[in-house]
Amino acid sequence: MHEIQCFYFLEFSLEKVKAFKNKNENLLNIYDCFDYYQKKDYFDSENRIYCNRCMTKSNNTNNYELLICPKSLIISLNKVDDNYDIKLYFEEFLDIKKYVNHYKESPSYYELIGIVCNCDFSKENDYFVAFCKSFKDLNWYKYDNEKVNLSSFQEASSTGIPYILFYSYIQR
Repeated sequence: MHEIQCFYFLEFSLEKVKAFKNKNENLLNIYDCFDYYQKKDYFDSENRIYCNRCMTKSNNTNNYELLICPKSLIISLNKVDDNYDIKLYFEEFLDIKKYVNHYKESPSYYELIGIVCNCDFSKENDYFVAFCKSFKDLNWYKYDNEKVNLSSFQEASSTGIPYILFYSYIQR
């Protein structure tokens, strides 16, 4: 039985993505996260799942597929165990067409329009900075408490640790 859920928000655990990719280095890219999202989990032997239809435990697989992509995509990046050594490489433009399984005409090309970064890594105090791309002048701006300054994608992608990425569909 398949369950379909709508989404606008994807949550990735970078620790789990790193373990899935079996990488020794602490550098991941955003596409590693999508690879992890679409992996299949197998339930057999002791971890079989109870089926309400046949009233028995059965072998099963669980996986996520992107059927139709939203026009706005929000990606949350979780750090398990406060491991701030893992770095995520992401680009200003994102193409997830290879991850859309059914409706190939669905939006799949996105432009990064906002980033929330964690700039203080102490357990007592989190300090976040936001970067947003203006639709009006197409420049990046840094929002740091009461200060708003002109910025760039390079500064936005290298400041602190990305916590939330905001993408918007663009026609290609």
